[in-house]
Amino acid sequence: DADGNGTIDFGEFLTMMAKKIDGNDREEEIRQAFKVFDKDGNGYVTADELKAVMASLGEKLSDAEVMEMVKEADSNGDGKIDYQ
Repeated sequence: DADGNGTIDFGEFLTMMAKKIDGNDREEEIRQAFKVFDKDGNGYVTADELKAVMASLGEKLSDAEVMEMVKEADSNGDGKIDYQ
């Protein structure tokens, strides 16, 4: 929780994962972490998928919080988080 708001957003999650990953395995580890969120394996994470995974981790987020997380990580403005 880098910004001290009591939750870990998607960007913070990726940063945390990147710090734990060692050199050559970094890309594969990030891909595996993304797959945890991409429940149906379609290559992107929807707000519903993000909310479900965060809930399974004990983070009960409002729809507004989830949409803000998606917005922060949505690089192309399509309302989804794509693996890049």
